[in-house]
Amino acid sequence: MRLVCLPHAGGSAVLYRSWKAALAGLATVDSPELPGRGSRHGAPVPASLSALAEDIAAPLAHRQVPVALYGHSMGALLAFEMARALARHGVTVAGLVLSGRAAPHLPFPRLDRHLMSDAALIEELKRFGGTPEVLFRRPDILAMTLPALKADFRMVDTYAFTPGPALACPAVILGGADDPATPAASLEAWREHIAGPVAVEVWPGGHFFTRSDEERLLTLLKRTLSVWRAARA
Repeated sequence: MRLVCLPHAGGSAVLYRSWKAALAGLATVDSPELPGRGSRHGAPVPASLSALAEDIAAPLAHRQVPVALYGHSMGALLAFEMARALARHGVTVAGLVLSGRAAPHLPFPRLDRHLMSDAALIEELKRFGGTPEVLFRRPDILAMTLPALKADFRMVDTYAFTPGPALACPAVILGGADDPATPAASLEAWREHIAGPVAVEVWPGGHFFTRSDEERLLTLLKRTLSVWRAARA
């Protein structure tokens, strides 16, 4: 099984590097580098999240290995749109683990962060949390990351949900108890888009709750992937 891991806005493939060893034997961890960062610094970011999802999903549609998807925040939305893109190619994903994102049809505060000045966006990042503190002390590195971050925020802030068939796969939906963007009802609302079994869990913490307890997340992934592998055996 292949587990494709997708980052939050501004995140890179390095976030999931350690997962390859942690999940060895259960899944091959694939963390595609999104355009505009890391090894793809300078590559243009697609205008929409749906277009990016199609770009990543298309090569996976021709592989024979079952694919599961994990994403956090923007990555959760991207994983959902990838699963829909794969379904259009005739591929049903083995399952979804989505964290830190309300169901896609629900109104989401349009913050227009992609239109903020660099200074205003930096203050927003400090307020929101999740950005390593050392980054704020390195304006040279911060200046390199802001264009990709703004491009990601543009995709998130302009995302428009398009109704479609429910996905025929299981899913685990996770949220932080102190994350104002994902009240429990907004997590339960994912059931409207997933026809398979859906488990919803609320964990302690804010928006980046998975970082503060990554070991718990990896334990959940191991258990979940084992079940999904057995179901396809």
